[in-house]
Amino acid sequence: MAVHVLILAASFLIILAGSEMFTNGVEWAGQRLQISEAAVGSLLAAVGTALPETFVPAIALLAGRDDLAAHSAVGLGAIIGAPLMLSTLALAVMGMAGVLYRSRRGRAVLDVRREDVRRDLAFFLPTFFTLVLLGLIHPGPVVRSTMAFVLLAVYCVYGFVMLRLKRADHVELEQGLHFERIFGGQQYAPRFAITLAQIIAGVAAILFGAMEFVDQIILFARHANLNPGVLSLILSPLATELPEKYNSVVWIRQRKDNLALANITGAMVFQSCIPVALGVAFTPWVLTPPELLGGTIGLVSAMLLYLNVRDSRLGTPTLMIGGVGYAGFIVGLGVLGFF
Repeated sequence: MAVHVLILAASFLIILAGSEMFTNGVEWAGQRLQISEAAVGSLLAAVGTALPETFVPAIALLAGRDDLAAHSAVGLGAIIGAPLMLSTLALAVMGMAGVLYRSRRGRAVLDVRREDVRRDLAFFLPTFFTLVLLGLIHPGPVVRSTMAFVLLAVYCVYGFVMLRLKRADHVELEQGLHFERIFGGQQYAPRFAITLAQIIAGVAAILFGAMEFVDQIILFARHANLNPGVLSLILSPLATELPEKYNSVVWIRQRKDNLALANITGAMVFQSCIPVALGVAFTPWVLTPPELLGGTIGLVSAMLLYLNVRDSRLGTPTLMIGGVGYAGFIVGLGVLGFF
């Protein structure tokens, strides 16, 4: 048991290291390609930090030939758990960061762009709502294949919309490229080849860490006599969503509130499209009560955020509601008899 816990922790650290390399690399790629700040936060950084949550279900679903049922349960748990975590606990962490850095920032309230937040949520809410409903009706292969294609198309449209936004003048990155610093290059004027090498290294680290993470979750669940799907629903996003939380806290400290929130809402759009496309394509997409509970709470929390972003100021209480939602999810699992 102890060995599995240690390997699980080590694989988690590898995922974080890979995510840090990838995110840092894509930020500099965005700078080099003159992509808008909103697109860097909602598209590039969001995709980068969402890779762990994507690889976990991908590895679980595509490499689960020996124990298909357990791997499918882990995959579905990770797929539903990621949007839940982003729309609840990740928002609460942002609220706490605003309070923690209040003296440095001069305020606890976040200064965000209403149109950016609502644009992301306008993609996320109907998409994820449809997928939760789909999990109730036992869809056939044709419906699932069609939905997988539709989800990929929706994200392509989202990416097209984001890439059309213009980049503001004089946007500078405060952190240099890690590989240039390691190899003695100019970290604030990185070469594109080195930037690309760092992105590839980050992807490789995330992939390796995700493979080990999935295997150890299944082994740990067996030894602890726990449901692997429920364990994945809690542990997978709790661990793999840390890059988003980490980036958002750093950006809030730097008073880049819009980037911080865009990283979360952009990841929500990604998680409701790409990993779910894998889920509906490679599983029967029949959601269990814990997954339905998690999906419903995630939708309610995201809707509350959409309604409360009325202007450019986002108060801490609105964000803290997300923490209440996640606590309600844990309590709900206990009521359902999974603890």
